[in-house]
Amino acid sequence: MAELVHEREIALSGPDGTIYDRALVYAEPNGRTTWAGFIEFVPSKGNRTVRTDHETTQSNIEGVAYWGTGLELVYLDGALARAVRRTSAPQTAGGTTGTSPVLGAEGVVHLRLETIDPAAPLRLMKTRTLVPGQRRWIKEGGGVVYERMVHAPSAGHPGAYDFVAQFGSENAAGLMANTLWNDLHGLGARLLVEGREVALTNAAIKDALLAARAV
Repeated sequence: MAELVHEREIALSGPDGTIYDRALVYAEPNGRTTWAGFIEFVPSKGNRTVRTDHETTQSNIEGVAYWGTGLELVYLDGALARAVRRTSAPQTAGGTTGTSPVLGAEGVVHLRLETIDPAAPLRLMKTRTLVPGQRRWIKEGGGVVYERMVHAPSAGHPGAYDFVAQFGSENAAGLMANTLWNDLHGLGARLLVEGREVALTNAAIKDALLAARAV
């Protein structure tokens, strides 16, 4: 299954004039020892996405995430053209295009953590270091992908960190909410779901995740 490892805001126009405002980089196993990366482009209006074929092969999922963080706009422009051509091409038996490998089955919700404690995002990701594209699996609850540090904490001012939460059902959203609450309550942190602050309770976080997925 493909895994979302990086997301980029863009403003690119396809050959038919469609404006695309997000580029999503996915990684998927490519044989036993390597991972392949491809790019999916999301239009600003409508939900018909287009995606490239494999654009890179790396030794691990972190390598695909690192590759994604270094993509320049000129590369993405060319990748969009390739994705549109690929989507427009006649389909072979059993082939599909234009449908997200993750979005169709899972909710993808943007989170922001604001905290003066630099250890809080590490605690959330269960790691000692943070790398863009890093993923934490939550058993039966989906996963959390670390995107970036918006700004570091400074004297009297909290830092801000962006994440993407992925979950596939209402029950998974509940498990995700419980994990977020368990890792963040008592730290004085603020959690924003799609830009809106959410009370750090299980019920409030679950409701916010489900509401954001439905938008």
